[in-house]
Amino acid sequence: MKSKFAKMKLIVGTIVLAALYLSVQEARAQACTHYASPAGNGVGTSSNSPFKIVNFWPLAKPGYTLCLLDGQYTGSSSMINPPQNLSGTASARITVRALNDGKVTINGLGSSRPVRLYYNSYFVLEGFNARNSVGNVIDLSNSNHNIVRRVAAWDAADNNTNIFGIRGNHNLLEDVAGWGIARKIFSASQGGNYTTIRRAWGRWEGSHVVGPKMTYTLAYNNYNLTCENCIGTWSGQRMKKTYTLLDYYGKPWTGNGGGTYSNYGVNQPYAIFSVDRLDGNKNAQSKLLGSIAYIRGTDRFAAAQAILITRLDSFEVANTTVYIEPGSHTTRRRFGLNNLISSVGRNLIARNLTGVGGAASSFGSDWQESSISEGSSLGSVSSVFTSTGSANLCKRYKDRALTAEPLWPWPMNQRIMNAMVESGRTSVDVTKTIESMFGAIPSACKGTATNVASATTPASSTTTSTSDKTLTVPSSPLNLKVGP
Repeated sequence: MKSKFAKMKLIVGTIVLAALYLSVQEARAQACTHYASPAGNGVGTSSNSPFKIVNFWPLAKPGYTLCLLDGQYTGSSSMINPPQNLSGTASARITVRALNDGKVTINGLGSSRPVRLYYNSYFVLEGFNARNSVGNVIDLSNSNHNIVRRVAAWDAADNNTNIFGIRGNHNLLEDVAGWGIARKIFSASQGGNYTTIRRAWGRWEGSHVVGPKMTYTLAYNNYNLTCENCIGTWSGQRMKKTYTLLDYYGKPWTGNGGGTYSNYGVNQPYAIFSVDRLDGNKNAQSKLLGSIAYIRGTDRFAAAQAILITRLDSFEVANTTVYIEPGSHTTRRRFGLNNLISSVGRNLIARNLTGVGGAASSFGSDWQESSISEGSSLGSVSSVFTSTGSANLCKRYKDRALTAEPLWPWPMNQRIMNAMVESGRTSVDVTKTIESMFGAIPSACKGTATNVASATTPASSTTTSTSDKTLTVPSSPLNLKVGP
């Protein structure tokens, strides 16, 4: 008996030691090896002697973490723009994070890109704001296996731009938010394969150049995109009332649709969630899961539908809701899910959907429909928090699977509110906005007060976890195309 008891103690002790070891490893991964500040002129090895961001790159190695002290970062030496081919590894990423979550802003001032990874892989970018770019605000190009987490970004150049623009494989955007001037808010295109956008909030506000407009593009010559628990809206609040449509060089567009626009008109408004096109293989292998598109009565919503999927195959829309404030935008469809057209789509799935307000949805004959609830008012549809026969927005998705983890309150709620004020907008309380549309969120759908955000990565990569509160760890000095 004593032998069995001793053996049990040994097993328990081994488990505890293993857990402690993992905790230490996680802390080391989060620990700051270097520090930067907006005016940094030190050696960068302590928070008392920070240097500028540019000074980190010659020193950076896999496993190193640059921690950013509070403040507004401006000028080319303070942008997150590592040299080409600097990369971490799957087990030892290069991290750039705010020391205090939400207290750092990378401001391009309209003359720089706040964040640009170009041939850089296995980075983690975390906890800061980014704004006012000369191009895309968060720009990942030819860069793979990167994680952008807890980042709020706004106002790209008024050009062929995105707030979050991804061209690379296996990149993750998690607990992020974007809004402002841009042709699109979230875009993975032209080879942005295996992109995951998780728990994102986006608002389209304005663009005065030619080309399709949307909050999220779900397919644009890229495959295997996953958008899970994404919230999108469209205000149009930054549109000029009258303007001349421009090309991507700042000159008047002379092709189809060119000329002067009035009454806040928008060239090629597609939808909140939409697809651009697939020029080759039409099998997108992509999914829109557990997501919400919403439009308020005061929004200048220009598109014909809130969600548009067309001319492709192998796409699933599930557990997703469209809310158009009842009595407003009565000609705007909730869902516009169209056929493949070039042939018969065999793998188009629309299941567990809810639509409120606006005009009736349109479902092409290629779509396999099930468990869809639509009506002109909230009272005429099933609850989006308790329903089993339509959309249910109670729990989180992770890696395309519905989990038992509560989705609410929104993990970036306060961050978004604070950043919206910094950007000169009226703050948006995402959780209260959702409750104002769908009613009180049941306790079964709520996590802790901070709603710990589970940090996950795309396939074939690893990382550590973080929460809604800032994790502080002791330092250690160690081609132009227009429309489909």
